[in-house]
Amino acid sequence: MKSIYKSLLLVCLCVINTTLIAQISTNNYYSSIKSFDLSKLWLSGKINSISEGLIDTEPLGFIGDNYQRFYIHYTSVIKDASNPYKYLIKGKTRVKDNICSFAGTITILKAELYKESDNPKYKEGRVICSVDFKEDSSQVDAGFIKGTLITNWCSDKQRNIIYDSINSEADGFDNNQCEATWTSYKTHKSKICNWGDFRIPKSKDLDKGAGEVSVNPKYIKNGWENYMKSLHTNEPGNKEAVKEENRKWWL
Repeated sequence: MKSIYKSLLLVCLCVINTTLIAQISTNNYYSSIKSFDLSKLWLSGKINSISEGLIDTEPLGFIGDNYQRFYIHYTSVIKDASNPYKYLIKGKTRVKDNICSFAGTITILKAELYKESDNPKYKEGRVICSVDFKEDSSQVDAGFIKGTLITNWCSDKQRNIIYDSINSEADGFDNNQCEATWTSYKTHKSKICNWGDFRIPKSKDLDKGAGEVSVNPKYIKNGWENYMKSLHTNEPGNKEAVKEENRKWWL
């Protein structure tokens, strides 16, 4: 009897494992992705969510072991005319009230097309990219950023590649997840510097939320006060926090 149960268990495990493999199995799409312009996937702002209408893709980020809030905004994303896998980036970073201009590149290292999609109207895939940004060395507390960016995309029947927001209503939804390090020009010391849309990769003890980022109370003082207040717009005194969160600090 025990042998029968063991056999059944093995069959079930094999079925589960096969299902999981099918869900994440991909085709190599690297040679095809160069034909598309992915620049709109990285430009922050309001995008049309497939399931929820307009949603905001301004990144959330942190820098250092104390999870100090880190802001980043791309002001320009242009596909390199001489290299179809490279994108020329300009933007600004912010830590506390210190704002630095930067320029650099996002380079596609790998592109995948999923064999299955969560919406039959679209195909889904992702690109894995290297990030190389250099802040203006003449500015205060400047440095350079190097890391890896993973971006999810989808394409419609007309083969238009768009921001993948198919599961944007789901808890834990994220996109444009970047794991990086920032290194000071002056001290040559490096800090972890991660950011992303809707969630932040490797945020560990910082993020205690389920449906959205909810900052651990012990880190709120590290630049997260307005963000947390803005989540509760009906509470007295929080309108200013919402206004600050919506402020275009990069202009």
